[in-house]
Amino acid sequence: MSSKQGFVSIEALSRRDALRRIALAVTAAGLGRGIAPADAAEVHQQVNQERTFRGEYEVKYFNEREFRTLERLSELIVPADEGGPSGREGGAPEFIDLLSSQNEELAGIFTGGILWLDNASNHRYGKRFAEADEELQTAMLDSLVAAEREDRGDDTRWDTREYGRFSVFGVRTPSDMRSGLVFFDWARRLIVDAYYTSPAGIKDLGFVGNASHTEYKVPRESIDYAKGRSPFRDA
Repeated sequence: MSSKQGFVSIEALSRRDALRRIALAVTAAGLGRGIAPADAAEVHQQVNQERTFRGEYEVKYFNEREFRTLERLSELIVPADEGGPSGREGGAPEFIDLLSSQNEELAGIFTGGILWLDNASNHRYGKRFAEADEELQTAMLDSLVAAEREDRGDDTRWDTREYGRFSVFGVRTPSDMRSGLVFFDWARRLIVDAYYTSPAGIKDLGFVGNASHTEYKVPRESIDYAKGRSPFRDA
């Protein structure tokens, strides 16, 4: 059966099921555990296959403004340097969009978080985040890092259940940085995970793979390097 006849192949259905399983596992695992490398490779592969087939990736879930914000965050959280390209060039925005298209909870975290970020940026600078100058964007993320450090003395656990706090966007002041910490944690984690499981990120780490092993593992020192590269890392 071919797509020209209005049918979807068994292989396409299987890949869609695999993607949904991976997407749901991301929030089920929570922030304490990154996406499995084999699962991340599957997501990257599906993105690259679409680029090959269509000539470009077609955004699945986010609107144009939201996706542009994801692109900018990916450039800031994993900036281009002598080691490699930025998180945006490594495919982090597409990675997050594809996962969000199959996981309502993850989609809510990012759409709610981007809304919060735009409101906070507009409150401070009179511009949405993606429209602000780089200096102002960096200052906003620095404020989130500072709020995160201040919050460590509390008993609050910022896990996936906390995404429900985004329901207060309409009444909570946008200058309250604490409201954005859940989103910032997720954005930072998935952008870093997406980049360092992409071909560009793996090359950046200098990881050549374990040809004689059945399990993909990144060396501990490489993970530490990956986390340290972002200027907005968790100190």
